[in-house]
Amino acid sequence: MREQVTMADVARAAGVSSATVSYVLSGKRTVAPETRTAVDAAIAELGFVVNTAARSLRTKRSSLVALTVPDIANPFFAQRAATLQE
Repeated sequence: MREQVTMADVARAAGVSSATVSYVLSGKRTVAPETRTAVDAAIAELGFVVNTAARSLRTKRSSLVALTVPDIANPFFAQRAATLQE
């Protein structure tokens, strides 16, 4: 099994700090175009994927939405669930 690529791995490959990788990923800080290009190239080369579970723990937010229905087999509720999913 392949080990997960971390932001530290991306930072090492791009020759920047982990904080800079974080800035590129979050878009919350301005990063020089050359630096952004280097980080993006390292992300692509290493196959880095953001760990959304870890991000949710850190930010104390998630993008999950829960839907409770009494009977998913009922076409009314099934259609509503499909609409919300879209």
